[in-house]
Amino acid sequence: MEQQPTIVPDGLAGKTIGNYIVRYKLGEGGMGSVYLAEHPSIGKRVALKVLHAEFASQPEIVSRFFNEAKAVNDIQHPNIVDIVDFGTIPSAISTDPPMVYFIMEYIEGASLADLIRREAPVPPDRATAIALQIADALSASHAKGIVHRDLKPDNVMLVTRGRERDFVKLLDFGIAKLTGSAASTHRTRTGMVIGTPQYMSPEQCEGRGNIDQRTDVYALGIVLYEMLTGKAPFAGDGFGEVLVQQMASPPLAPSVVVSQIPELIELVVLKALEKRSDDRYPRMDDMTLALQDPAHYIQAHGGRAGFLSSPVLRDPNLVGSRAAMAILHAAPGHAAPTTLSGSASQLASAQVVRSRRRLAVVLALGGVALGAAVVTAVISRDRSPPERDDQIAQRPPPSPGTTPRPAATPPVPSAPPASAPPPATPPPPAAVPQPAATPQAAATPPPTEPAPPAPEATVSITIESRPPGAQVFVGGEPTARGATPYVLELQPSTAGAEIRLVRAGYKPMTTTIDRHSDAKRSFALERATAAATRPSGPAAASARPDPGPEDSDDTMDPFKKKGTR
Repeated sequence: MEQQPTIVPDGLAGKTIGNYIVRYKLGEGGMGSVYLAEHPSIGKRVALKVLHAEFASQPEIVSRFFNEAKAVNDIQHPNIVDIVDFGTIPSAISTDPPMVYFIMEYIEGASLADLIRREAPVPPDRATAIALQIADALSASHAKGIVHRDLKPDNVMLVTRGRERDFVKLLDFGIAKLTGSAASTHRTRTGMVIGTPQYMSPEQCEGRGNIDQRTDVYALGIVLYEMLTGKAPFAGDGFGEVLVQQMASPPLAPSVVVSQIPELIELVVLKALEKRSDDRYPRMDDMTLALQDPAHYIQAHGGRAGFLSSPVLRDPNLVGSRAAMAILHAAPGHAAPTTLSGSASQLASAQVVRSRRRLAVVLALGGVALGAAVVTAVISRDRSPPERDDQIAQRPPPSPGTTPRPAATPPVPSAPPASAPPPATPPPPAAVPQPAATPQAAATPPPTEPAPPAPEATVSITIESRPPGAQVFVGGEPTARGATPYVLELQPSTAGAEIRLVRAGYKPMTTTIDRHSDAKRSFALERATAAATRPSGPAAASARPDPGPEDSDDTMDPFKKKGTR
């Protein structure tokens, strides 16, 4: 069904930009708005992206805006969205900034994020076919000295092309890094954390300036992991927690989440997720070879026993900080019991020691990651989009003085060594009669060990919807907790918890619920308009909530819609 025009508050509807007439707005983000435009003679549709007026007078931001057009034009690959024109239009008022824009092909389809939300786990053959197209596009990008740096399912569109389904179109080169000879035209300062935390490499999380193509290798490994399992390997309540996990925590083996994943495909994915960039595939072309023929590639690079260099979890109960502590406390020369065993990853002692050193530094200096998170927040705040109907509020950071993840690592009471006698008053010699106890002696209690902390209490809130089957998102979490009816376990608090209900064919609902006691809440979902319910098209890519304001410029995807709560 044809999408109906919406109100365009800035009055661009009906105006001519280049050779195209603006029809209506498709979406809006932190840096700009995207419109559907049409050629008046031949009817060709394009997506018009216009930089927000408050940024159009800032040369550095305009340069970054046009960087996407330059990057895409340099690559010229069928799996990358094509940008056909860009320019500026002077304002009729001399004191106002010019209108800065570029024109790109209009894609009707669904995002990879939509596919994961609807159908994950994606069968390995289909997931591999999609990943190979992404890898092919990124290989062409790397050959031109361009690193994407923000690969994620939201930036991958899947369209039907003839008889071929799942044809990939890669979007959003807005924060692409030009390397080599192109570095002088676009340089990111060392210490700036740019990207989406769930898909950022450890070196990105550390704010390094020497980012290269192995960062995209890591991100593609996470995207493939998410396709195969339905969840990203690292998640948390806030982006600071995710950054720490990216730098310090080993991933949970995909086959622990979905047992049907073949071992060789699992090894290919885990190789891309090595913490040290030197341990990953050196080029995207190598990852392509591994995806095309896993058995041959793995055998040629150390076999199953020597293919991986970093530990991988097999225990689903040890995630996040627990996984980091398991490796940190592993005895020197011995692999932690939570890592893969047998031929899949028999860790050498040097590898464990290396992981322990890295984890010790990261965990002991956790403020480094939190500081990086603050930088991310500062950068993102300048380009954070207004609240959209596919974006929920970010969960507030922990209050000062709160110990991170207390339940994962409870304090262990100190006790005297086993060989030492208990601290008690020695009895007097047997030959001497015992004197009567004095009040002072009776008042001296024996030393006692501190009691272990009581387990944290939770409240159970049953979430129901009419109709049922709505996905339940909490705070800024990137993935749904489950589908209604769903029992939500939360820590009791006088502050409310923000939840979001998303169901195909209905308008997303965001609301705040009390969490001071057990309760049941029921919500009636409002059916979406015809324009929002069609199975493909611009609205189809907006159903999946973003991780929060730390996201990069999402206006590179012209298929997300803006709305109000």
